[in-house]
Amino acid sequence: MPVQILIPASEVKDRQGSALVLDHEGRCSRCNQTPANFFEVHRLHYRVGFKHNHLYGKKYRISKSYLLKIRVCETCFKSDYLTHPELLDRGTSQLAKIAHMHSIAWTVGGLLAACGFLLLTPIIPANGILSTIKQMWQVPVVVGVLVLFLTWLSQKKYQSKVLHEIEKTNPGFQPLPRAEVHTYVMKTEDDPSATALEIILENESWAEACAKNNQWKYDQAPLPEEETLKKG
Repeated sequence: MPVQILIPASEVKDRQGSALVLDHEGRCSRCNQTPANFFEVHRLHYRVGFKHNHLYGKKYRISKSYLLKIRVCETCFKSDYLTHPELLDRGTSQLAKIAHMHSIAWTVGGLLAACGFLLLTPIIPANGILSTIKQMWQVPVVVGVLVLFLTWLSQKKYQSKVLHEIEKTNPGFQPLPRAEVHTYVMKTEDDPSATALEIILENESWAEACAKNNQWKYDQAPLPEEETLKKG
C-alpha cells in the first residue's frame, strides 16, 4: 500500500534555495537497492497567504522555492531519464549534464522559432530597418526548428543507449513510479506543525522508516475511489 508522509511547515519554511532530503540507510526509495547515490528531484514552493486580488501584485504574501530530493539508485535514476528527462536532477553526473544540455537546447530552439513567427505579426512594425528584418522571418524559424529536431534526435539516441544499459544489467526491469507530491498553501505561519507538504511513496517499508526517523506523521495513502467519496 502507498504511504503518505506529512511534512510540517517547520521543515520547509526556511529552506529557500536549499533541499529537503528524504533518505533511509542510503537505500533506494523505490526498490531498496544499495548503493543509492542519486536523487529524484521535485522543485517546489512554500507559499503563505493567498491574495485574492493579486492582479497588480504578488499572488502570495510569502513564496519561497526549495527542492525535495528523494534518494534513488542508479537504475531508477536512469529510468527517470527515459520517462521524465526534463525532471532529472541537475547534478554532476554525466546523464544529468546531458539532460540539462537538452533542456537548454529545447528552450533555445523554441525561442528562435517563436521569434520568427513573431516577426510575421503586426507587433513588429514594417518600416525602416524593421521591414528588412521582418522579411527574414524564415531564418529564425528554420534555425529554431532545426535545433529542435537535432535535440530530439540526440535525446532519442541517449535514451536508447540508457535503455540498453538498463536491460543489460537488469533484465526484465520495470520502471517504478516517482513520488507523488502535493504542496499546501498556508493561511498563516502561526502553526509550524501544520502540514505544508504531502509525499506519497509506493515503497511502504521505506516510507514508514523514513517518516519515523524524522518524526513525521504518516499513514496509508487513500485509494483514488476513497478520495472521490470524500470529495463527494
